[in-house]
Amino acid sequence: MPEGYYTTPLGKAVVAREGKDVTVVATMKMVHEALAAANELAGEGIDVEVVDLRTIRPYDAETVLASVRKTGRAVVANEAPKIGGLAGELSATIGEECFRDLKAPVIRVAGLDTPIPFSLVLEKYILPGKEQIVAGIRSVMK
Repeated sequence: MPEGYYTTPLGKAVVAREGKDVTVVATMKMVHEALAAANELAGEGIDVEVVDLRTIRPYDAETVLASVRKTGRAVVANEAPKIGGLAGELSATIGEECFRDLKAPVIRVAGLDTPIPFSLVLEKYILPGKEQIVAGIRSVMK
């Protein structure tokens, strides 16, 4: 956290990590997981760009699309269930707007299609993490 008073502009994403091989668009906790995945994959020569969406409505499509056009690959990571979630909306927008720029299909890394449980053990089971993001990145890099 920055020291002192600061504001976060609504509807403006930030590139949390520059990269050239693949874009990971992430929200909330998935930003930290994506950064950890990017650090791990850097050792394998995969240069991951991480876009922190920061707000989901409105969301910054311009920054997302510019990043995907640059890398040609996209992984969308968020904690919501895969069906009917934000990952589907972002993936559709990327597919529609960047179709000719994509080198691989957009991959969604999302929670399991179930309500988030009260139990921390079960919550950890249904929510994605670094390992799932790494797998998604490896999938689009094939």
